[in-house]
Amino acid sequence: MNRDNFIPTLTHATERDIDLVLVQELHASRDFVRWMAAQVNITRGIARWDVRHSQRRTRNRREIDIFVDIRHEDKTRTALLIENKIDATEQPDQAESYREEVDVLTSTHNNRDMGNRHMYDAAAAIIVCPQSYRAEHGVFTSKFDTCLSYESIRDRFLDAERRADAETVSRRYQHLAGLFDQAIHKHRRGYTPIPDTKVGDFNAKYVQMLREMAPEIIPGPSMLKPANPRESTSMIFDKKTLAAMPEHVRPHRFSHELGRGSEQRANYVAVTFPGWGAALPAIRGRLIADTTAIGAEFSAKTPNKSRPNPGLVLSLPTRPVDNQGSFSEQQHLLADGIEKAVGLRNWLIENIDLLRQWRSLVDQHPRSE
Repeated sequence: MNRDNFIPTLTHATERDIDLVLVQELHASRDFVRWMAAQVNITRGIARWDVRHSQRRTRNRREIDIFVDIRHEDKTRTALLIENKIDATEQPDQAESYREEVDVLTSTHNNRDMGNRHMYDAAAAIIVCPQSYRAEHGVFTSKFDTCLSYESIRDRFLDAERRADAETVSRRYQHLAGLFDQAIHKHRRGYTPIPDTKVGDFNAKYVQMLREMAPEIIPGPSMLKPANPRESTSMIFDKKTLAAMPEHVRPHRFSHELGRGSEQRANYVAVTFPGWGAALPAIRGRLIADTTAIGAEFSAKTPNKSRPNPGLVLSLPTRPVDNQGSFSEQQHLLADGIEKAVGLRNWLIENIDLLRQWRSLVDQHPRSE
């Protein structure tokens, strides 16, 4: 490549651009998968492999940028968890969450379907990034099993260009055709939650407590399931709970977020007013002043093309609860949360006129159609 005359094809390369290139090459080239695995000292012969982009972790909602599932010729199995960074700073506990997932994938599961065996015989967390990123964020990148530089991948591609085999070329074009077919038919890879009866039992006890303490708060359908995924930490109340409110000021979601026992997660009782979020920067001061008595907090996601009219969340902080832990030991925390939910419901119903004023303020900030 003559760099003196080089004119970039793209205006700029984003992390997602790099993700898609890596996914394509990992899908198409056995040699590239073999090389990537060798970076973490996995050198067994590869029988077959699968690649997934934005794979959800086993026990929480966070995602792995690229997940490679390798079946070896000796019948063993390896998982490669790849994080891609161009210049974004690390998210809280991001490297640690990769390490946790590696441990989960390689731990022994007492599960009749797994036959008391490991899901994977080996797993490794890899971060790919420019050398300059590694130099600036050395502490973060050192928490992965290896840090693979963009420069080494670029050089690998230049070398591969000279010796590409027929299998690689065929798989690459199959991948490209499949990508366009996915776009044409708007296919989307689904997420299959794994039900956990322990979480279901915890929820059943919560529902019983709710019915005894606050019969006016009706459990929602997800709370009544016999088993819920481990990452399901939201007690979402039925919409009938707020049916007494006029529709134009009625929240569309009322929940108790348990937060999986961590102070860093969502721990609150909250309602969400649909489509009000874009107005929050302009009206936050008024909302806070109006809710001093209950100590409410307000938040909203930033509007974007896919979500131009985000909801406005009114929340009351609660103590974290682990729905995979002991119910009896946390019963007092749950009771406090339910009491806050009752208080919030009562406040909403008693302040309909105030909510109408809020709605009037929101309507002064036009929403996208």
